[in-house]
Amino acid sequence: MELLNPSRLASFQSMQKTNWQSQILSHLIKQPLQPTYSEYLSLNDALTKGDDLMEPLMQWVMQNPKLHRSYFETALFHGLDQLPHAIPEIENFFQQVTTKPSWLDENKLQHALTFTHRLGINNGFILRDLSLMAGYLYPGFNQPLVLTGALKKQAGTRLAETTKWWVDITEPNGLERFNSGFTSTIYVRFIHALVRYSLKKGKQWDAETWGMPISQFDLAMTNLAFSSVVLLGIRALGIFPNKTEIENFLHFWRYIGWLMGVEEKWLINQESEGWKLLYWMQFAHPQTDASSTALGSSLSKEPFERQYRYFRPLQQKLAYQQHLQVTQFFIGKKRMSNLGLKPRSAAWFAYYLIARNLALYTGAKHLTTLDERLIKQGRKIQKLGLALYQSKAKQLASMHQ
Repeated sequence: MELLNPSRLASFQSMQKTNWQSQILSHLIKQPLQPTYSEYLSLNDALTKGDDLMEPLMQWVMQNPKLHRSYFETALFHGLDQLPHAIPEIENFFQQVTTKPSWLDENKLQHALTFTHRLGINNGFILRDLSLMAGYLYPGFNQPLVLTGALKKQAGTRLAETTKWWVDITEPNGLERFNSGFTSTIYVRFIHALVRYSLKKGKQWDAETWGMPISQFDLAMTNLAFSSVVLLGIRALGIFPNKTEIENFLHFWRYIGWLMGVEEKWLINQESEGWKLLYWMQFAHPQTDASSTALGSSLSKEPFERQYRYFRPLQQKLAYQQHLQVTQFFIGKKRMSNLGLKPRSAAWFAYYLIARNLALYTGAKHLTTLDERLIKQGRKIQKLGLALYQSKAKQLASMHQ
């Protein structure tokens, strides 16, 4: 199927327009936000490309889906030597994803984990109430969810799946070959390829509008939601990372993106590169639609699926209000309405987080014991997030094994 010039992408001329906000941002990143024509063509190309390494493997899998998928899972979870015979398609894929890129710095990965653990609950609030909620405003991201029936799945289940993967990859040594961070990342990449294959073969996918399902650009933007957007979010909540912490954090997510199949030209090294891509994103999506409202409303009600041990109804209502307040703090009342959410009177819980973080994280720069406590307790509360979905977490813990 040939994909050229998906209509979701605005014209080159439209992307050249400036306003006071884009001028300020251009000044901050010390380069024009507007793409050159060559960059515009690359952006268009990224909207029409999937995963070149995974595609031949998926073509082979679909020749005998049940048997070939089992071979892939055997290789992923147990190793190539456990296959009944040599399979070139599988061997080629794993040879490439298990050969670490030359730029990878293991030391930076370890420091990034410490930084991530120190963020504690803040990371979860930003990913859920900013990255995920704001992402639903862009219909291009939503289409695969709509067409694969994921909207019928409870928001808590979707969130538990993402949280389980995130916890796996942020465990010490989680990205080693047979550890859960590596295997779950490659499995997600496989599922992306399966969805991409199915939608391309089906009749419902509108390629002229949306380009490739789960395209290179959409994968890259999703990666930024876990990296650049988190760095913007923690500053808004009163946590100010230093240059080394930023560098390590971006390096970690650069590697995750690489494992997910994002081409290296879309993997950032500097925050300014991420800001530029995030600016471009608004030109690669039409206005919010019914999918935005459906997904936003579903996620907003997710706290009522949580299995709190004590005072469950009260804690569910409290969490519901807290998350909506944090969402409003990040995206504003107008975008809240675009998601079908009723604006709050004020974002009180976000203001509480800012005050708390300013005190704790400023103090931790001068007190080693406080810093160590933030790291230890921060990681503990990150893991406790899965316990809120007890039955779902148990199912996910043994997923694919």
